Amino acid sequence: MERSSSGRYEAAVATMVAVLAVAVSAYTAYVQRQQVRAQVWPILEVNSGNEPELRLWIANKGVGPALIRHVKVSLDGKPITNWNAMLLELYGHGDYFYSQDQIGGRALSPGETLPAFVPRFNAAQHDLWVRFNRDRLRVGMDICYCSTLGDCWWVISPPGQGSKTEEARKCPPPDANSFQQ
Repeated sequence: MERSSSGRYEAAVATMVAVLAVAVSAYTAYVQRQQVRAQVWPILEVNSGNEPELRLWIANKGVGPALIRHVKVSLDGKPITNWNAMLLELYGHGDYFYSQDQIGGRALSPGETLPAFVPRFNAAQHDLWVRFNRDRLRVGMDICYCSTLGDCWWVISPPGQGSKTEEARKCPPPDANSFQQ
């Protein structure tokens, strides 16, 4: 009789050790996943400024690439689909020159700054420069982006306010209000 109770005790101890090993292994995998997530975490910032030139830009302040999936740009809270539409809404018909960079569908590397929109005003258009310097605060930009692991976020930058970042399950597909270059 002693032998069978000692065998049961050994089996119980062996089972407890196995369960503990599985728990430690699962926790280690979880911690490693969190470390990998931290190593590829992109953090987008949307901003505008007038030094060294008047511009709207996007910067990746994180440590991993930002895969930009969806972009919405607004003027006074109303969606605009391209920069020409914005300039037409702001100043009416005219000859406007600017440079732009593709925003949607690209990967923004860590530390990279993307000049999304840079108006080019000549000396005769100084009043237009002054107006756009004021009006740039009326432009909002919402960008859904993901890490290389598939974690996604929205950076929401309402007109005239600082941006904030929110987690997203996934980025939506483009729609009629999406920004198109």
